[in-house]
Amino acid sequence: MALIFTWLRLSSTRVLPWYKNSNYQTKHIAHVSKEVAQSMANVAWSAGDPYSRMYARMALGGLPRGGGNGDDIRMGILNIMRDHNIKEGNRPGLDEPFLEQWHQKLHTNTTPDDIVICEAYLAFLQSNDLKDYYRVLLEKGKLTQEDLDHFGKPLTAQPMHLPDLIGSIKSFLWVLKVTHSGADLDTAFTMASSALDEELRWTCSDILKNRNEWWVPAKIVGARTKLAEYWKAPGADRDLLLFDIALDNWFRTLMEKTDLTKMDGDAKAEATALILRNALVAVDSEDLRQCLNTWDSLNSQERWGPEWSMQALAAVQRTELSLAAFMDTMYNQIQPYAELFGKECDLDEKFIRNFGEEVVRGHPAFVLSTVVQALEPTVREAAGVSSWQIVSQAPAVGTIKLIADLSEIQGEEFGAPTILIAEKVGGMEDIPANITAVLTRSLTDVLSHVAIRARSQKCLLASCMDENEWRELIAMEGKHAMLQVAADGRLMATEAKAGASCSSDDGSPSQTVSLEPVKPQMDGPWALSESEFAEQKVGRKSLNLSLLRGKLPDFINVPASVALPYGTFERTLLHNPELAAELNNILSSLDNGNGSSDAFVSLSKASALVSTGLDAPPELETEVAAKATAGGLDALTELVADVAARAAAGGLDALPELVADVAARATAGGPLGPRRGLRHAAKAAAGGLIASSDVWAPGSREWTGAWSAICSVWASKWTDRAWLSRRTHSLKDDELYMAVLMQQVIPAEYAFVLHTANPVTRDNSELMGELVVGMGETLVGNHPGRALSFSATDGSVKVLGYPSKRIALKAPAGGTLIARSDANGEDLDNFAGAGLYDSIPFSPLAEEAVNYATDPLMTDKAFRSNLLSQLVQVGNSIKDAFDGQHQDIEGVYADGKIYVVQARPQVMH
Repeated sequence: MALIFTWLRLSSTRVLPWYKNSNYQTKHIAHVSKEVAQSMANVAWSAGDPYSRMYARMALGGLPRGGGNGDDIRMGILNIMRDHNIKEGNRPGLDEPFLEQWHQKLHTNTTPDDIVICEAYLAFLQSNDLKDYYRVLLEKGKLTQEDLDHFGKPLTAQPMHLPDLIGSIKSFLWVLKVTHSGADLDTAFTMASSALDEELRWTCSDILKNRNEWWVPAKIVGARTKLAEYWKAPGADRDLLLFDIALDNWFRTLMEKTDLTKMDGDAKAEATALILRNALVAVDSEDLRQCLNTWDSLNSQERWGPEWSMQALAAVQRTELSLAAFMDTMYNQIQPYAELFGKECDLDEKFIRNFGEEVVRGHPAFVLSTVVQALEPTVREAAGVSSWQIVSQAPAVGTIKLIADLSEIQGEEFGAPTILIAEKVGGMEDIPANITAVLTRSLTDVLSHVAIRARSQKCLLASCMDENEWRELIAMEGKHAMLQVAADGRLMATEAKAGASCSSDDGSPSQTVSLEPVKPQMDGPWALSESEFAEQKVGRKSLNLSLLRGKLPDFINVPASVALPYGTFERTLLHNPELAAELNNILSSLDNGNGSSDAFVSLSKASALVSTGLDAPPELETEVAAKATAGGLDALTELVADVAARAAAGGLDALPELVADVAARATAGGPLGPRRGLRHAAKAAAGGLIASSDVWAPGSREWTGAWSAICSVWASKWTDRAWLSRRTHSLKDDELYMAVLMQQVIPAEYAFVLHTANPVTRDNSELMGELVVGMGETLVGNHPGRALSFSATDGSVKVLGYPSKRIALKAPAGGTLIARSDANGEDLDNFAGAGLYDSIPFSPLAEEAVNYATDPLMTDKAFRSNLLSQLVQVGNSIKDAFDGQHQDIEGVYADGKIYVVQARPQVMH
């Protein structure tokens, strides 16, 4: 449907004039126009895809209505000329070249432009001023005399002033509108009114009579809501939808006329909800609907207190993100077709270059952007929030360079200190050496991967919320500047002397961390249960989780896990000799010197080969299925059974000996640790990853998904960002080994990241956390929008900001597992390597629009306070489990329980 819309749009705007140099009878064009318009109306209510319905509606808005008696156009102009004794062909009379030329066009080539020509001609007849003729042509139809000269039937003559024609031309204008007018408000109402009930007909008539009154926008929304029952009904006539389009367009016109500078914060908040409500009459977007739910909830509360203002600020940010996502989707679907038409039809590039952008800006929902932009400073001031979000604080001096996206400079080398002004930061990028600051318009989670990397490199990372301040920064492009964070949280940029350098807080330059990865043990089992996790076999991710089991309070859970140890990938290559040879050939071509595009091509080939080409050794398939069946905890199952049998045989007298033996055997088992007792053994034994080894039978759908995820984790060794990071830290490719940790995916209601020392203020006594709805990938991957952020000192919790992420990721129904990277070059004491290597769910996660209006995280203060307090306890408990070492913790909340899925040393500065 996007293709058809693009074609019809190019035609209606005369960029693709299919009718040029064509002759046809007016009755035929009236019939065809009617059929096309009705077809678009049918698609607008019947198509299964919401964007197809929208494109059909948008196409209809630019089409002539069609129908009527097409011959009335041809005969109408002839009758006017005859009634007023104007020469026509060989018939004698007043010689009026303009009417003769227009008559020829109307007879063989009538188009919607004739309505504009008629209105312009009428304006001239009424004023006797040709300026009015050309003014109306331009204002209503964007037509110039040059355009008229190039019609298939050109109009080169200027009209004569014949005021006696005014009445006849007015009547003829209606004839033209019956056939050609589409979403003209008055014409559309006249054509649709007979199909409306009496109450709706009166309401719409009242709107038209008072169309410029201040209260009309709200009344339009009410009328359109009722009108939707008519035009969405099967078989609805096109006139009903054309009238709805006309009302929608007039709503936008009124909102654009509104002087936002004279509106207070309440009026802007209510206008935001009204515009969303109007858009959702025709736009089927669950994302935008959840925005409306949030604004309805906020507008029903007492306003402008600190908490309300922070929630309103999050709602503004979420609304901006949702609107941008909606419009970006439209642009990305339409613009390629416009470029295709431009290429194939040899159209002027100036009409194609901005085609998609013009469509987006012309959409009625676009007016929402201006209102929320005007509302944002008001709620920000009321919330007491700075226009800057400081994610990583460090001194910064350098030459300012503008880029569109941080990802576009991956692998580049900067010979001098540089400050990057980046419109977009995705969340997974590396920050090249000599970049002293990254300033962006993207909202950035404080505990996302890119934020962690920025702090580890002592690089200033900050997001700007103020358009004027952003423009001032852009104006400094190419200048040497110094950046400082003021006491109120604002970022101050001043010009610095050439040659000034950036240094860390202690005066020493920021240096790249040297990595010392563990040398792995390459032989042994294909798969390890948790009791078998050990140094040189698996990475810190696996080891830390096994260490935590049994050291934590009852309310903190650790999911069951199994690992493929170091060396499994290398041993798998031996079973795939042809692939191994091809991979070796690709890797030997890597340019380890400059990060050139050739190197990235080789990396892409290597990653694709490993992720899709490996066959699993039979021994691996058998062993990993067996270990997964037991949950990686088979030794504990045996322990529980043995203890139960001996207790039954020995009675109470056997208890002292039994308890001592359990403690000894648990300690010897390694991961259990001393004095864990029966409760932890039973708890661990209950958690198998799969019900039976048959689930992962070779060739089964489940095993195919598992193997694909495992191979994708191995393949992530050769992503651009991982390879560039190793090069930066002087780590050779053959020194990096990848274990794979397999865990249950807990179907999270919320996911969290905790840093037990505040990474922004560097206060070791203050915990900082972030929380999102759904799975944690939206948080650590810095998906658009903010997480709920909070800090805690001495048990006192303070909410710093509310969530604005538009999308939550949810585990699939029936559950799934995840394969997580566990390399010997990540999760180290001095290097987190956050997100360098991939974690892949066996089944994809599902996207879901977040409804903050009903989510207890936003609506239930007691629930929120209790949950955040529990998370503070989680952070403190895990820090204690690691002997007081500060931790970077990831986990989830599900069904009233808290699960920790990762803990690693927090990189301190």
